[in-house]
Amino acid sequence: MPRLLALLLLGWAIAFFGSFMAFYFTPAKDFGLAAGWNKVSVFMGWQAVATVLALFCLVMRWSSKDKITRRLAVIPTFALALMLVALAGLIFWANLQRTSPDPQPPVPTRPVTAPAADN
Repeated sequence: MPRLLALLLLGWAIAFFGSFMAFYFTPAKDFGLAAGWNKVSVFMGWQAVATVLALFCLVMRWSSKDKITRRLAVIPTFALALMLVALAGLIFWANLQRTSPDPQPPVPTRPVTAPAADN
C-alpha cells in the first residue's frame, strides 16, 4: 500500500509540475487570436492527469490507517484546491478591473476647419 501511494505521488508530482514546464516549453503554433491555445491545451491535459492521480491519492488516504500515509496523500488534493482558489481569485480580480458598467455617451465632434464661405 505505501509503495502504491509513493508511485501515485511521484506520478502526480511529475504531471503537476511537468504541466507548468510543458506550458513554458511548448511553442505557439498559430498567429492572431488562436496563438497560444495549444500551450493552454497541453497545460490542461497534464493538469487533468494530475487531477486524476490526486483523486487516486485521496482514495488511498481513505483506505489507509497510517497517519503519515494519510498526511502525504492529501498533498495533491491540497495543491489542486489551492490552484483552483487562485484561479477563482484571478477571475474575480479581473472582473473588478472594468472601467464602468455603463459607457459614457460619445462627445459630439466639431468640424476641424471652418466651413467654406458661400459667395
